[in-house]
Amino acid sequence: MKNRKAISPIFATLILIAIAVIAGVVVYAFTSGTLATMTGGGTAAQEKVTVQAVQYAKGALTISVFAENTGTGTVTVNGMLSKDSSGNPLQSATLTSGTALDSGVLQTVVGTVTGITSNTAFTVTLSTTKGGIFVSPSQVAP
Repeated sequence: MKNRKAISPIFATLILIAIAVIAGVVVYAFTSGTLATMTGGGTAAQEKVTVQAVQYAKGALTISVFAENTGTGTVTVNGMLSKDSSGNPLQSATLTSGTALDSGVLQTVVGTVTGITSNTAFTVTLSTTKGGIFVSPSQVAP
């Protein structure tokens, strides 16, 4: 037993401390989002859009969505979907104008829609080119 060699307890302790510090740095980088940013993920979470209200013009079959980009940079809206109160998509909703939302400005996104009947509760979902999805408050059609 006297001829067996091993590392001293001091070096063993230093190695264990180094492993614990490295593991802590990796966990911190993962939870703070640094790792997601470095790998190219997390772009949809950087978009911040608040849908303030929706106005439905029954005669013209148009929906005006009042949205504000509360993040930085321009957000490009590329889709509009209307759903009933149960979450089922209505027949169609197509963007007609207002696809670029500038930062800090309340803007109107206009679309045409079919399938909304009188006294029907509905919501409008806006989708962006980076994958963001933003839902309006529930409205009741006149």
